Amino acid sequence: MLWSFFNSLWGEYRSFTDSNITYGIFQAKPEDVRLHWRDSEGKDYQSLPNLKHALEKNFQVKMLMNAGIYSKNNVPAGLWVENGKELNALNTKRGTGNFHVQPNGVFALVGAQPYILTTKAYQQKRLKPTFATQSGPMLLIEGEINRQFKPTLESYHKRNAVCLDKQHRLFFIMTTKGEPNLYTFSRGLLKVGCYNALYLDGTISDWYIPNRFNSFHWRHFVGMISVAE
Repeated sequence: MLWSFFNSLWGEYRSFTDSNITYGIFQAKPEDVRLHWRDSEGKDYQSLPNLKHALEKNFQVKMLMNAGIYSKNNVPAGLWVENGKELNALNTKRGTGNFHVQPNGVFALVGAQPYILTTKAYQQKRLKPTFATQSGPMLLIEGEINRQFKPTLESYHKRNAVCLDKQHRLFFIMTTKGEPNLYTFSRGLLKVGCYNALYLDGTISDWYIPNRFNSFHWRHFVGMISVAE
């Protein structure tokens, strides 16, 4: 295993390599995290460069990342809350694809308090989030790998996730080298120190970190995450 650290005025980044997979790890202050889908005029941001350009007028951007799985009609696949307003409802329907692998879950911020919960637990908790995105599947639930995953699963892709450790610290994670299946990805997150983790997306996943990951590919996204002051 190999660890390396990167600290700057932009935040803390480190990388972790295990079994030929490298994980980029960005620790964020929850109070700096926001979700973005549409601007004040109701237009989709569509890409990380567009969001970066919009935010830099008023904020110091530390990190940008795609926020989860979306449907063919360019709306989030499940729950989406921005600034306390629900823009898309919680999705409890059955279906195909990673989003519907059970249990899926919700990443939510209630003020500066982060949560990563299964969809069922989110329903029971009756939170009133400031920001929330539903995605799936859950990768880790209280330190345990999702039982749906098998080590031999033949699905190898670039992947990204959001996780909380036991101390409730918030991390955004992207595979930067190698393409794991969901089991290997989850096992890597355990080794990183994650306790609860939610899968965001794969293959097209991308992020921006100043002075670290600056190359944009203009991929189309719907929901996105920012860490900015």
